[in-house]
Amino acid sequence: MNDENKEELEKKVKEEEEVKVEENVVNEENKNSEIEIDTEETVENEEKVENEETSTQESEEVKQEEATQEVSKEQEKEPEKDSEVYYDEIDYQDKEATEEVKAKTRSVLREVFDWILCFIIAYVIYLNINYFIISAPGVKQQSMYPTIMSGERVLVLRPWLAFRDYEYGDIVTFEAPIDNKYYIDSEETFPTAQYENYEGITLFLYKFMDVNKTNYIKRVIGLPGDHIVVKDGNVYRNDELLDEPYIRVKNTEIQDEKYCDVVVPEGTMYVMGDNRESSLDSRTFGCIPFERVNGHVLCRLWPLNKLGSIE
Repeated sequence: MNDENKEELEKKVKEEEEVKVEENVVNEENKNSEIEIDTEETVENEEKVENEETSTQESEEVKQEEATQEVSKEQEKEPEKDSEVYYDEIDYQDKEATEEVKAKTRSVLREVFDWILCFIIAYVIYLNINYFIISAPGVKQQSMYPTIMSGERVLVLRPWLAFRDYEYGDIVTFEAPIDNKYYIDSEETFPTAQYENYEGITLFLYKFMDVNKTNYIKRVIGLPGDHIVVKDGNVYRNDELLDEPYIRVKNTEIQDEKYCDVVVPEGTMYVMGDNRESSLDSRTFGCIPFERVNGHVLCRLWPLNKLGSIE
């Protein structure tokens, strides 16, 4: 083998070696680049995992905080039985319930008081109307039968509102006198009915509120100055026989002789019931003073089928 061939072989060998070296270098660079890429991906994945873990931790912490806040709120609303706050809350609720009961009690008492006050005012108004203007008493006697029967109710006008003097035949109501007692004003007058003398509060209760007071209802037979005589079952006024169509039985008996032949004193009237057989009247207790008369009977109020004037 000549020298030229050797040289050519050596060149080829060197070239081949250089090519191998370059290939090795390229392969190493590729390996390094792959390693770098892998490391970058690994780092990114690790960062993602870390981010996910941190977000998970943060969400868990937020949830724990929210749960803690809810628990604290519930504890504030419903404190433990052993805590002072719990007992303060109980005391506050008891105070609220007590105040509510007190308020209801006050409103009930106020309503009751208002009703009582209304009743008192209405009763005072009734008393004033009954005493000063009109009254509507119920009849409990048979002395005016058949004109007025027991159980009926009449309307009575007070004397100071009648604007007229008493007349014969008027039906009046008056205070019942003391039975079988009388006093004599003078030698010229005849016995007049006697009454209890009330004073102070008893007078107010008797006159204004009708306490222990009994009223009679009768018909006017004689007025001041009239000479009234009862004899032979008849009644005479000033020596004239009375025509009395309203009486049930035309027979007027004498009840007490000293009251059956009288001259009616001033300021008094002689009264009798229409049911002469069952009537305590001036034949028993004498003449009635005007100041003891409650008023004129205007009409009948009850029963409704007999509503109207009375003759």
